[in-house]
Amino acid sequence: MSAAGAVLYSVILANALIICNLALVSSGMEKSGGYSAILRACVLIKGRASTALALAVPWNLALAAIEALFHYRVVRAYHSGDFNSFSIALEVVLIAYLYSNVVVLDTVVSSMLFKSCKTGCLMDEEGRDCYRIEIVAEKDGNAYVKLTNIEQLP
Repeated sequence: MSAAGAVLYSVILANALIICNLALVSSGMEKSGGYSAILRACVLIKGRASTALALAVPWNLALAAIEALFHYRVVRAYHSGDFNSFSIALEVVLIAYLYSNVVVLDTVVSSMLFKSCKTGCLMDEEGRDCYRIEIVAEKDGNAYVKLTNIEQLP
């Protein structure tokens, strides 16, 4: 029972992480934030959750490894009293540099996923219909999702 709960929690947490990353990229690229960016990310991820999850897992593992490195090298040395301030400071700078590089690469991959989701189309279960997703913004700041059947386009 607890293993099934852990797997369910991990799936929900992973999807929330993917949606948040896409909403962050969407708010930067589309210059709209708040709930409309989250709505856009939820709509764009439909049908591509496994691809997004496959892209998100390696970057999250890399971030976790860098955090573990920080705890192993810096925090352990600080608590054991083996604290040479210059060498620890250099290690902290290197670890922060590694972490920031991975965050930037994660953002680049998320933006590439956002572009591919935005230009792609949604197919139904039988693979018959293809739709274009448009996020239409109104003048008062509200937004809604507009699905257009590609076969109906001129």
